[in-house]
Amino acid sequence: MNEAERESQSESKLTSPKVFLPFLLVILIWSTTWIVIRDQLHSVPANWSICYRFFVAGLLMMLFCRIKGYKLALDRGNQFFCITVGLLLISVDYGFLYAAEKHITSGLVAVVFALIIIPNSFFARVFLGKKSSPYFILGAVLAGIGLGLLFRSQLAYLPDRTEMKLGLGMSLLAVLATSLGEILLSTPRGKSQPMPVFLAWSMLWGSLGIGSAAFFLDGAPVIGGIAYLGGLLYLTLFASVLAFVLYFYVLHIIGPDMAAYAHVLSPVLAMVISTLYENYIWSSSAIAGSIMVLAGLLLAMKSQKKSIRSVMVKARID
Repeated sequence: MNEAERESQSESKLTSPKVFLPFLLVILIWSTTWIVIRDQLHSVPANWSICYRFFVAGLLMMLFCRIKGYKLALDRGNQFFCITVGLLLISVDYGFLYAAEKHITSGLVAVVFALIIIPNSFFARVFLGKKSSPYFILGAVLAGIGLGLLFRSQLAYLPDRTEMKLGLGMSLLAVLATSLGEILLSTPRGKSQPMPVFLAWSMLWGSLGIGSAAFFLDGAPVIGGIAYLGGLLYLTLFASVLAFVLYFYVLHIIGPDMAAYAHVLSPVLAMVISTLYENYIWSSSAIAGSIMVLAGLLLAMKSQKKSIRSVMVKARID
């Protein structure tokens, strides 16, 4: 193996600084969004909030593409691809995600969303031919048990079982839609164009889809006050533009199964933040669950040392 191949393999691991630092930043950003989203629901219909968020994010992504010199024109096949990804990742995913927070706690939604590691691993094998190593499977099982303990700790806040079932069902539909969208962006077509170009078009198509639903379900557009606009600005700039670019950069390098751990770790950090700002009290099951989630990630990272891809798939954002 020559020096270039060794360097390529090293950079394709989560332990590489070029991968781990953006991975960590995504977790830090996404762990704060649950609280902001919850506050957004009080003043403006959820569907309109999603529409505003990703319409502006899509425009900013297009501006970024212009600055970088990327060609925004796509053929019919790639536009249809972006429509599909946008409907899955924006319209369906966030539509159900925001709706779920009306019925269950934001912490529970975050925990359920972390289960995306399961469909991501399954779809990666079915559609991408990517096999999971024994270490990764063991790590995923351990993380899954940990999430179950976190799930149990959140159930204490849900006395109404009907509301719980409705919220959980919506959360699971959001997980499935997100997983399919991420797998699509991991296919050869998803890597055929600079990733920001696909994201820009997908965000705009997704905002159009959820905006159409908002018009029929919620009526005319509604704009919130200063606090609402501040939260919307944060969700647009950081949770959408920056986090999406970094997350899909990581996903293109280490694959959708490992990248999904960003969703797994976010609720753990979200609970830490909730401890500081919302006086969240840690139960023994929440503590044990968090430890098991972290242990599962360490095992999954070890799987990369046992089975490293020979060629790094370079995400085209530089």
